[in-house]
Amino acid sequence: MDGRAYSKSSSHDDGRGQRDQAGTLFVSSLEKGFRVLEAFREAPGDLGITEVALRTGLNKSAAQRFTNTLYQLGYLEKDARSRRYRPALRLMDLSYTFLHQNRLAEIAVVRLIDASKIYSTTVNLCEMINTDIIYTVRIPHSRASYPATVPGRRMPAFSTSGGTVILAFRPADEVASIIAASERRAITSNTITDVDAIMGRIDEARDQGYGFGVGQALPQEISVAAPVLDSRGYAVAAVQVPVYLPQWSVEEARAKIAPLVMETARSISGVLASES
Repeated sequence: MDGRAYSKSSSHDDGRGQRDQAGTLFVSSLEKGFRVLEAFREAPGDLGITEVALRTGLNKSAAQRFTNTLYQLGYLEKDARSRRYRPALRLMDLSYTFLHQNRLAEIAVVRLIDASKIYSTTVNLCEMINTDIIYTVRIPHSRASYPATVPGRRMPAFSTSGGTVILAFRPADEVASIIAASERRAITSNTITDVDAIMGRIDEARDQGYGFGVGQALPQEISVAAPVLDSRGYAVAAVQVPVYLPQWSVEEARAKIAPLVMETARSISGVLASES
């Protein structure tokens, strides 16, 4: 979250509108607890109760109760002097469980490692979550910055080559729904936010078999991605490689990186299809 008041409509939609909050099996108090936990996502640092309340839309009393419960359970830790909270080590258990049981990540990792060695580049695997992509596996190169090495980074799908190429291989109605629900804010001066232009990038990715962007999510970044497809041709993920100007030119990235990501993604897709 980015510090704005919590928006309930986007908190637990799966990207296709398939969550039933009105159903009898939905536990609103549990949702509020997760809302508090998610308040720490992309927070600039530790959070106090007032900030938790602002980020979640809860009143201070409720924010305090849920935050303290998560602290007692070991999912948050508290600074004894400032009485501010931060995510605790126990959350790593859940991350490990997800990756350990994720067959896609297991299939992909050795192929991503091999791909990273060819041009000494970072190679990522990303998947869709709501209107965003999230990097689930990251194989960094030796000069990568720390944020570029950490799985779990989340970015708007419309502004990334990975998101663009995943959407290129999904049904038109799903794509339209995701783009309509996206907060199309410019991340850099080059970010394309116009709906028609975004759809044009998606069409281009479908036609050429890979997504391509220059400075869309990060200045000076050339991002290239190819879709990982299931046996139906539905994109479940993308292999993405970032390179940077001026070390790489746009022409060089198209000539070298595009074939690399497409070959790597096809290899992963082939294993997925054979197991389905």
